[in-house]
Amino acid sequence: FFFDVTATTEIYTRSIVGSVRCVQETGYQRRVHGDIYMDKDKAKEASAIAKEAFAKKDYSTAIKKYSEAISFDPTDHLLFSNRSACYASLEQYQDAFDDGKKCVELKPDFVRGYGRKGLAEFYLKKYEDAIQTYTAGLKLDPNNEQLKEGLERAKSALEPPSSPFGSQQEILQKLMSDPVTKEYFKDKDFLTKLQLCQTNPQMLFQLMSSDPRFMKVFQVISGISMEDLQNAQKGAKEAKEGQGEPMQEEPPMPQQKEEPVPPKQEEPKRKAEDEETMKKRKAEEEKMKGNEAYKAKKFTEAQTFYDNALAIYPKEPVYHLNKASVYLEQKMFEKVLEECDEAIKVSLELMPRPLEKIAKAYARKGNCFVQMSKLPEAIEMYDKSLLEMNDHSVREAKRKAEQLIHTLAEQQYFNPELAEERKEAGNKLYREGNYTAAIKEYDEAIKRNPKGAVLYFNRALALMKMLDHSRALNDMQKCLDLDPKYVKAYAKRGNIYHFLKEYHKALAEYDKGLFLEPNNEECLEGKQKTQQAVYQSPPDEERAKKAMDDPEIRAILSDPRIQQVLKEVKENPSGAVGACLLYTS
Repeated sequence: FFFDVTATTEIYTRSIVGSVRCVQETGYQRRVHGDIYMDKDKAKEASAIAKEAFAKKDYSTAIKKYSEAISFDPTDHLLFSNRSACYASLEQYQDAFDDGKKCVELKPDFVRGYGRKGLAEFYLKKYEDAIQTYTAGLKLDPNNEQLKEGLERAKSALEPPSSPFGSQQEILQKLMSDPVTKEYFKDKDFLTKLQLCQTNPQMLFQLMSSDPRFMKVFQVISGISMEDLQNAQKGAKEAKEGQGEPMQEEPPMPQQKEEPVPPKQEEPKRKAEDEETMKKRKAEEEKMKGNEAYKAKKFTEAQTFYDNALAIYPKEPVYHLNKASVYLEQKMFEKVLEECDEAIKVSLELMPRPLEKIAKAYARKGNCFVQMSKLPEAIEMYDKSLLEMNDHSVREAKRKAEQLIHTLAEQQYFNPELAEERKEAGNKLYREGNYTAAIKEYDEAIKRNPKGAVLYFNRALALMKMLDHSRALNDMQKCLDLDPKYVKAYAKRGNIYHFLKEYHKALAEYDKGLFLEPNNEECLEGKQKTQQAVYQSPPDEERAKKAMDDPEIRAILSDPRIQQVLKEVKENPSGAVGACLLYTS
């Protein structure tokens, strides 16, 4: 009996691989990357689930699944890149940085990895490191807009623009002290434009030409009137033409305004300020007493102290927010909403507006709506809060509310009886050969009952008929995740791998099924058919190359003992085959 050396070597190697890839019950694992065990198929399956979770903004689940994928394949740079994006979405920037760094280490020419790493460094306030990372990425892709924007943002953060008119606090004090510009602060449009100027002082000069109010703003913060500016320009022009010097000896116009105000006029103002300060101090004392009572869960006493604080100084929105917290503990939801609205009302009357307190009021309303099971209203409040101030805890609260809506929708849609009806409809269409329609029925059945293992199995059968082997394998795996003893699923996975000529994987699947059910006919026939296919198939360079590209096979072949056996295969094929059968039995 003549054995082809190539075929014999392949069947021996694949038999070993099949044994190594056996289920965990057999006690074998796969060593392919140093001391780490890999399974690229499981890594792909976990990654596919992670991508679906990421698309739904379920970042926690995505991170869990990407971590699972990485445990199966720690050499895939894309897994670290994608998990870095999930961490960044949750503002866990240290973890995002670690994954971005690992991504770049695994594949230094992967441009997106530099974007991940640079973004994390920026939010960790490591601006110089971010600049270096973005620069390194741009060397690989000079036209990458994302890296360009990141680099400019990091440079801006490292060297923030300075205003020639003093600090932002000094500018605000000047504008609030002027009776004209003080009124501007009541207009939201003006406040938005002013914030742009604070971010980029050059915007002020652009707005002066389009919004007359900013002409007045410039006069107040610079101390220069437009008339003075025009006179200075005219004088400079005359001096240049030799027509005379500007009259520098003329006293400045605002000289009289600088005369000291008699002390008698200051006394009423100072007295009023002292009374205001005293009221604030007394109100704060009442608030502190209320906080102590709140911590001790003495809510009635706490409310009394907060009411006292408001009676003394009604201009402080925090006292309303504290009352709202007490009412929330007492489940008095309508009063919570009333106090939050009052806090917002008081805040809008203050100048400058306390954005942080307004944001807290909206967030507290959101928390109240969550407890009232009014989740859409809660999300609306969280959005309003984030418009006032970006706060991680509010973003997390909003994410949980969105996830809860999704979970509740799934629970409401859950109906095993309707799932069974859809499954039967799918089975009928499958028998008629209408596989596309059958898949749609199985899709709906799975939505109605996502825990039904047989539903994934049936859909996989329809997908196999459509030659969509990748999705079929995924569905079979989901079936096994729900029911690890579903032997038919192992048999079908073996059939798919046999069709794809990935014989070692087919043998592994049949072995898993036979481990659970030693006399299963489909697994026995499939295993025998696969072994014959390897024996009888002529040398196939493409298949041999594909086999050698398999990291599991490469790792096994690197074992000195296996190399010795393969050497014996070449020198004494018939004897080596006997040893192979003894080894794998």
